[in-house]
Amino acid sequence: REGGNSRHGAGEESFGVLDEATRQRRLSRQLEALEKDNFQDDPLSSLPPPGPAARLPAFSETEEPEKKKRKTRGDHFKQRFRKNFTTLLEEENLSEKPEPNYLSAAAPPSSLPPRHFCCVCGFPSHYTCTTCGGRYCCSRCLSTHRETRY
Repeated sequence: REGGNSRHGAGEESFGVLDEATRQRRLSRQLEALEKDNFQDDPLSSLPPPGPAARLPAFSETEEPEKKKRKTRGDHFKQRFRKNFTTLLEEENLSEKPEPNYLSAAAPPSSLPPRHFCCVCGFPSHYTCTTCGGRYCCSRCLSTHRETRY
């Protein structure tokens, strides 16, 4: 019998339950893909941050060249020789600084049980995705999760 309320319709994909090892392999593969995706410095990092200093001229104002404020030598080197996060971590490993440093600093484990939040909206979640182990709070968030994560 073909009913309109079939659980596995023709257009739906089947999402099976995966074991923990498969989830970890899948997660590490996704993280590697993200790290390989755009491994370069941000081309817009040299632009000044938006704020009150970056004021756009109004249409009624005339274009008069203002005196340029001369950069100090320190600002020049800060802009020119920026380091990305991996370079900073390597330098931290090679340095002879006393403990604690970035890699050794850690907080003690919590005495409270862990809280679970929806990976889509951030609300407290009670359900777990059977495929990837991600948490979700409602069927709407599950459908969004399936659309964006697979």
